Amino acid sequence: MLDVTGRAGDRVTARLPEDVDLYTTPGLRAVVDRIIDEGCRHLTLDASALQHLDSTGVTALIVWHRRLDAVGGALTLTGLAGHFHAMLTRLGLHNAFAFEPEAPSADNPSP
Repeated sequence: MLDVTGRAGDRVTARLPEDVDLYTTPGLRAVVDRIIDEGCRHLTLDASALQHLDSTGVTALIVWHRRLDAVGGALTLTGLAGHFHAMLTRLGLHNAFAFEPEAPSADNPSP
């Protein structure tokens, strides 16, 4: 499941699980939707453990981006493996999400 590693004001940092797919995405969506409902405006997702991302997971990322963008916030993905970065770029999502190469530490929950 999603592991929240940092909170500071309207910024939340969380670690994605290895699989973000048809089976895990409904639970992830419930957690992230609650985080956004509770006031998160800048969500950084650490994808360093991510091994599998299917279309259901990509759709969830798009939904979260849209929700955050609508309230003046942003979604940042960090620690994303090269092949996932390439896939999201091919889908044209490199303009929607911010990508950072390194996962933030628990002491520095940026974006």
